[in-house]
Amino acid sequence: MGDAVTDPRSGHGASVCELRPFQLGDNRVPVYYAGGDNIDDFRGAPGARSGPEDWVGSTSALPAAILGSEFPADTGVSRLPHGESLRDAVSADPVGWLGPEHAAALGGDTALLVKLLDAGERLPVHCHPTRPFARRHLDSFFGKTEGWIIMRSAPGAGVWLGMRETVERGDWQRWTSDQDVEAMLAAMNHFAVEPGDVVYVPAGLPHAIGPGVMLTELQEPTSLSVLAEHVAFGLDDDQATLGLGWEVAIDCFDLGGYGRRLDEVLLPAAAGSVAGDAVRRLFPERADGFFRAELASCDGALALGDAGFAVLVVAGGRGDVHWDGGVDAIAEGQTWVVPHGAGPLSFSAAELQVIVCRPPDPAAMGA
Repeated sequence: MGDAVTDPRSGHGASVCELRPFQLGDNRVPVYYAGGDNIDDFRGAPGARSGPEDWVGSTSALPAAILGSEFPADTGVSRLPHGESLRDAVSADPVGWLGPEHAAALGGDTALLVKLLDAGERLPVHCHPTRPFARRHLDSFFGKTEGWIIMRSAPGAGVWLGMRETVERGDWQRWTSDQDVEAMLAAMNHFAVEPGDVVYVPAGLPHAIGPGVMLTELQEPTSLSVLAEHVAFGLDDDQATLGLGWEVAIDCFDLGGYGRRLDEVLLPAAAGSVAGDAVRRLFPERADGFFRAELASCDGALALGDAGFAVLVVAGGRGDVHWDGGVDAIAEGQTWVVPHGAGPLSFSAAELQVIVCRPPDPAAMGA
């Protein structure tokens, strides 16, 4: 059930697209858990009930083994307003969309997936493969390190992240075999989250998101998950282990104790700490090889700096985004994709907050 991702440093397409910011439509994908009302409300379509994951600025498709035959093969790939897939547009002009350094290192692959995720129920206890594990066992260039920016949370909503103390491999195997979810959750760190909180989730770290949490997620561009908890979600061992079997898949899990190291993953809140026109980095430097993100807060005029590919999630307010050759009105609930060729961005507004999501720094990716 692996999401095979070949080495992306090759390949170019054939079509050409104007290099300017594009507003993106809702791009829900089919998943196995409930949710989506918060996304509907955020996007201004309450009651649509169209699913808990909206893939934003995506060049990734759901793997066929997950998708099933009733959905198009490119389900998950974003489309630009004129109908062209973002994947085709980027592949046709990697330098224009991604910039010369990124294109030289990664070709026409953005190396980034951004999601709006709304948990209508607690997600299962699971983890994601590291790059070395994914390359060794799953024929994938990428693993799945991810980061969360909490957008909304119900009273008392929280997440589970990492082990409080080191758990023995045999104990984790037994809990998984017995589907002893109570034991899994009891061994993990649980903490409440509020809008503006930022969480860094390195590949391998066991985690679960509680009901009532909506977040913007940045991640490596795969759908690779190993689910310790799976039977209650209608998944069998083959699906839960990416076809690897538990003897191999269990090694995905980082079972080391995080009880005294939560400051490595639970980061200072982004909301309420930026006044006036300011740009704040959201994730630590150790995330740069996987993704980067900034919170841009504007109540006048604000320039972001250098040009580069970006996915924008307009978290609050309204205003204008200025680019090389034009200006567009933006407002809360919208999402945008910006090519490198649009030049440096700036904002003007009476009140505006934008999450600016960027691909990894190729120099920080390693081999």
